[in-house]
Amino acid sequence: MTHPWTRPAARFASSCALGALLVASAHATLFTPAPPKVQTSQGEISGKLVDGVRAYMGIPYAAPPVGELRWQSPQPPASWSGTRDGRAFSDRCAQPASFLSPKSANEDCLYLNVHVPDNIGNGKLPVMVWIHGGAFLSGSAADYDMTKLANKAHAVVVSINYRLGAFGFFRAPELAAQHRSSNLGLQDQQAALRWVQSQIGRFGGDASRVTLFGHSAGGASVCLHTVSPGSQGLFHRAIMQSGTCSLLTTTPPETMEAQSANLGAQLGCPSGPGQLACMRDKPAADVVTASVPNGNEIRDVTIRWTPVRDGVTLTADPGQQVRQGQFQRVPMMIGTTHEEGDLFVGIEYHQASFRTVRQADVEFYIGQIAGGDLHRATTLRGTYTKQAYGSLDRAFSALLTDYFFSCDAMRETEAFARQVPTYSYEFSETGLPFLFPDPLMRLGSLHGAELIFLFQGSQQTWPMLFWNKAQKQLSEQLISYWGRFAATGNPNGPLPPYWPAFSAQRASSLNISSDGMIVFGSAAFRKDHHCALFDPS
Repeated sequence: MTHPWTRPAARFASSCALGALLVASAHATLFTPAPPKVQTSQGEISGKLVDGVRAYMGIPYAAPPVGELRWQSPQPPASWSGTRDGRAFSDRCAQPASFLSPKSANEDCLYLNVHVPDNIGNGKLPVMVWIHGGAFLSGSAADYDMTKLANKAHAVVVSINYRLGAFGFFRAPELAAQHRSSNLGLQDQQAALRWVQSQIGRFGGDASRVTLFGHSAGGASVCLHTVSPGSQGLFHRAIMQSGTCSLLTTTPPETMEAQSANLGAQLGCPSGPGQLACMRDKPAADVVTASVPNGNEIRDVTIRWTPVRDGVTLTADPGQQVRQGQFQRVPMMIGTTHEEGDLFVGIEYHQASFRTVRQADVEFYIGQIAGGDLHRATTLRGTYTKQAYGSLDRAFSALLTDYFFSCDAMRETEAFARQVPTYSYEFSETGLPFLFPDPLMRLGSLHGAELIFLFQGSQQTWPMLFWNKAQKQLSEQLISYWGRFAATGNPNGPLPPYWPAFSAQRASSLNISSDGMIVFGSAAFRKDHHCALFDPS
């Protein structure tokens, strides 16, 4: 409906609106601060100021791994002229669609992001480098907003992308014969760490105080860097969150070679000379589709694109290296959540299949864990029961928690603590319905539960609306622990609660919960998670 203005009145209103617009524009020009800029050795980059933090996004740390550079080690990034716009995340790396991430066919993805507190003060700040999780198949740095962590931890926080799936862990016989690494995703992470060493001082970061931290596959990556020859000296503290050297890293190199050859066959590139060149000509979208059966990488356990012992980035079994004390001597922080498996039960069964767990599901994993050991299978079957846990869903979640996360984390904690200062935790905050709805099971402290408290909502701040006062205090305490550890190698500050280091004399962990921080012994932890059932024979 047209407003009944006369033509003169309309012209007058338009003139007023234009005048107001010009005044507002002039005001913005006069009072809006110029975007922050940093001169790197590659060129100048501009960022944006958000909530007291200067954010520089989408900075290339390696050349785009496309064309002939697909399945090659990361190459140095190109320089640029003028000022690069660093106000937005880069696109995520190529990956199939999953609960965690949308599908992507983008290979030009080797970029990182730097978040710097605006009130940096005098001197250099500690640096925290984040490696995202996602089973080495999905995820992105863009899934995590580091603004609040950088501001409250008073640290320079770097988040990185790295090649995933078949793009990051393809092992062609042609490359293996040349003794070249197949762990390209790990090499990407190392390239990002080298970039941090050479450039982070320009952003106000202290290159001699770099903390490497990550979750799930990111936590496993952190552990792998403690034993990888190419990572030595690139970081000075490490935080492994729900990921160990044994998580998703047990695939034999020969299996990965066969899997890679099969991918070539699916793409119409038969084994033999020329297969690699043929596969490099295929569109990235075709590689993504062919590398994951039925497009579902989470539930299929037969296809895994993960790090292997390639003789270059990983020279031996990483879990065994840790147990033998063959790792970089840096302070460690290692932890899990109490009900890690709730996430996988919720996603893979309740949401994907709209059903509860069946005994056949439990039996499949018991068979995988026990192998041909019938006595062990019987013991596992008698331990993880509906009667013991109240439901088969909870029993299955406990089995996944104990086997894949808790007990491995405790074994590696014990090994690291024999050589370096090590801090162990278990995050047990419950009552988290805001993470994702699950009508079939009340969620406990599931895989990734601590992230929303560490990053205070990450990209989605709405969960914070549901926090009570104790949960808000828990979040602040978590950030304080991580920030103090990055600054000093010790999470403790002047205020309680005190977090004791793990040692043979005091083998204790910190229970992190809004109900109160409680120190408990490793014997209680091992009993709670039935770790005797999973100890190496």
